[in-house]
Amino acid sequence: MDREKMARQEEGDSRTSAVDFRHLSAFQRVYQEKSYAHAGQSIFATRKSIVRMMQNLERSFDTPLFSEGLRGELIPGPFAERLFNDLRFLNAARHRMKDHITAIHENGRVLHVGSSPAVFRTREFRNLFRGLQSLDGIRACYSAVDPADAGRALVSGHCDLYLGCQVGTASRFVIQEAGSISFRIYRRGEAGAGEPQGRAHQVSLDGKAPEPPVLSEGGRGWNHLDEAAWLHWLDRPEECPLGTIIFAPDVEMDREFWQPEEIPEAVAVHQPLHASFLRQHAYEFLPALMSKLRTRIPAS
Repeated sequence: MDREKMARQEEGDSRTSAVDFRHLSAFQRVYQEKSYAHAGQSIFATRKSIVRMMQNLERSFDTPLFSEGLRGELIPGPFAERLFNDLRFLNAARHRMKDHITAIHENGRVLHVGSSPAVFRTREFRNLFRGLQSLDGIRACYSAVDPADAGRALVSGHCDLYLGCQVGTASRFVIQEAGSISFRIYRRGEAGAGEPQGRAHQVSLDGKAPEPPVLSEGGRGWNHLDEAAWLHWLDRPEECPLGTIIFAPDVEMDREFWQPEEIPEAVAVHQPLHASFLRQHAYEFLPALMSKLRTRIPAS
């Protein structure tokens, strides 16, 4: 009784099961072999299972696929001829996808590196990212991540490695030293223009900033400049008032608009940069990644 019940259930499942690549592959073999038995042998399936799959296709498409000839060979009907012809395009797409996946595996695992847009602009990040790109078996790509969302980005898999100045909680993440970002003073104006000194601004990275040097004129302090405003002036220097002083990370500056101040104390100021990643991460190479990078990157 149980066997009969299982047989009826299996028959009912075959009537209602959806068409998948397995059914279509079996159909192609039947079309080529002109025989259920021979098609089954070529794909290691029984004749009975091949017949069931063809019956499922016929029910799904609501049309017969094959008829038997005088010698017992299977003759494809008009719909089967059209289906076999159209499957060439599907097969080509599947092969392209397979080749693409193979290329990804051969070129290395994708490593998503996250940081704030401000850290991304620094020379240290550029050097680290180039070092990652030079490693075998890794394909590095960048994702902009707000520092406040760094933990969530790591947990959700949005990024595998976060480079920033914040030190997260050590209970869930591994935090390693990745280097240090140099800070210096820049003055908005052309060399030798002699503009009067304007307001002095201090830029923080990920909400942290090193101790700025003491200004020599009038004892005025530093005004906080958020990262978005700094990046705006960096990309649109003509909108920054002439004479403005900015204590900021060492980045590529347009020397037509920005002049570095030759102050020894500013050159020596650095902000530590950290790399964070999940303790339980699928990439086994992450713990040794930073030490490997530091051996490749020349000291600045």
